[in-house]
Amino acid sequence: MQHMIRGGLLALIFACCSTVQAADATMDDPLSQHVLAAMSRTTTWGHPDQMGEFAGMRYYADHNYAKAMKWFLEGARYADKLSQLSIGLMYLNGEGVDKDPVTAYAWVAIAAERQYPQFVATRDAIWDQLDDAQRQRAKTIYDTLYATYGDTVAKARMTHALRMARLDTMDFYLGSEVDTISAGGPAGACAAPTIEGAPVIGCSTRDYYAAWRWRPNKYFETRDALWTGTVSVGDAEQVKDNKSGH
Repeated sequence: MQHMIRGGLLALIFACCSTVQAADATMDDPLSQHVLAAMSRTTTWGHPDQMGEFAGMRYYADHNYAKAMKWFLEGARYADKLSQLSIGLMYLNGEGVDKDPVTAYAWVAIAAERQYPQFVATRDAIWDQLDDAQRQRAKTIYDTLYATYGDTVAKARMTHALRMARLDTMDFYLGSEVDTISAGGPAGACAAPTIEGAPVIGCSTRDYYAAWRWRPNKYFETRDALWTGTVSVGDAEQVKDNKSGH
């Protein structure tokens, strides 16, 4: 299941933005459409990282790049690496913004800080296209962006969001914290919209109430696991972080 999700997300982002080779590819293939449909049916209440990612993908698929950028920026603030990568690739290909490989590199470098192999390979491919002056500017932009979007602050922001959501919907026992949301508890907030106009499902599913979705360390570990395995898209291989200095 994780392999399918990872493959589907990679198909989405690399079909629409095609890493360094700006592409004529679309998001109309069956796998991309399947992932987009799943995003529209899944609640992201309490998870602003996924909210930004899912909404950004849907608006990108509709070629509404301004709204896609708005939502990817929201996901990026909450440590969503796919949102950060998407922003970088939009800058790389000039979608909704002027083409800017320097800013593209900075965003993709932030997206690659957890060493997801495909993200690292994309970062290094952009780096190889920059001249020395551009590389210096890219590092400066990286440092500026990292102060807001790097894991040091963005993960803390996401941790706070998860904890606030848990306080709204979880049962507590004296002296110990319950790890899962109570399926029969006050889950009315699950009816909140996830993406503008999209139907919401999932509030009664085992996945929604699972501990990993609400315990920050486990949540990051599970999300990272989608990207740290062997990637079966193209000929990408794991690339060592030896070029950027970041």
